[in-house]
Amino acid sequence: MPLSRSVIAIFVVAAAAASGAALAADAPSSPAGCPAADAKDAPVAYIKNPKWVHQPAGEDVIALYPTFEYRMHKTDHTVVDCAVAEDGGLQDCTVVDDKKPGKGFDKATLGLAKLYKMPPLATQPAFTGLPECVRKLGPPHVVIPMDWSAGG
Repeated sequence: MPLSRSVIAIFVVAAAAASGAALAADAPSSPAGCPAADAKDAPVAYIKNPKWVHQPAGEDVIALYPTFEYRMHKTDHTVVDCAVAEDGGLQDCTVVDDKKPGKGFDKATLGLAKLYKMPPLATQPAFTGLPECVRKLGPPHVVIPMDWSAGG
């Protein structure tokens, strides 16, 4: 049976915010908006409701779907956390949740994550509007939940 877009679906769910992309710092901060000097873990800013300039196509999903799982119409839910590079690409991705580990969806999720791209960070007011001390801590992150479903 040839693989087609009509027999597979992947739903990428992002946190919705009516005002567009937003950043949230995931750590304590000082009154000036900078991370507390004694914070043990470096804070991470997360982009919520990302605006994508490129997302994986159906053909990409089909190509990365674990073959056996696809044939058996198996599903999974995974969540990937990635740093956003200056050019808007995703890097240093980690699967932080996989409801059915060991089935290959973790590798497929990482493969799809490489295909997402946002506008460059320098063009995003949610990032450029942060205090310099926060921006210097490292790139913001984005979390992408994925529901894998092979229809039949």
